[in-house]
This record gives sequence, C-alpha cells and structure tokens, in this order.
Amino acid sequence: MFLIATIFCAAPAFAQTAYFAAIPDLPIATGLAESENQQTSFATSDDAGLVMATAHGAPMPDQVRAFYTESLSALGWAYEPAQGSEDLTFLRGRERLVLNIAPHDGGTQLRVRLIVRPASMNAD
Repeated sequence: MFLIATIFCAAPAFAQTAYFAAIPDLPIATGLAESENQQTSFATSDDAGLVMATAHGAPMPDQVRAFYTESLSALGWAYEPAQGSEDLTFLRGRERLVLNIAPHDGGTQLRVRLIVRPASMNAD
C-alpha cells in the first residue's frame, strides 16, 4: 500500500517535467516553455556538433539558475565555474553545456548551447 501511495504522489511531479526537443535528456526548468522555432543544430562531423535552444517563462533568473545547479549533477553533468562570464557551464564527457539565463519581460529567457567535441584520436 505504501509503495502504491509513493508512486501515486510522485507521478504528478514526474509528469510535469518537460525536456528540450533537440536535447531530449536536458530538462526545461519548471515554469519555462521551449521557444518554438528557436532551436538550431549543426553537425561538424559524425561525432561532433552544436545544438542551440531557447526557453522563456515567468520564473525569476535566480530560480532558473537554482533549478539547473541543483538538478544537472543527477544527470551526469559537472559544474565548471567560468571566469568572466555569468553563464552556467557544465561538462559531461565530450559535451559542454552553456546556459545563458537572463531577465526577460518580467521573467527569464534561457539560451542553451550544447557543444559536442569530436572524439580524440590516438595521436591527441
């Protein structure tokens, strides 16, 4: 009975999690919505490229920043402090995730860049 109650209570929270269309394992912060027609991807080779996406909504920038600093480590991302930049930067293997979080129309605009570096060669 306890297990059923736990699953039932957790279901609404799980159901509310949205992910970027172009980055299916990156959650969209609670209260933001992905901006339509504002995603771009470039493949520089078979195993490298760049994906950009945008989201916006009512939460304040500090709330969005807290969402990502608290949740991305569970997805394998490691925070990388950036000098001279207010962007949040995270690393995961060959991937670099850069989040630009800025005030916009009384809420927040989030610009996401996912950069995938090519696999290293033996000579590297």
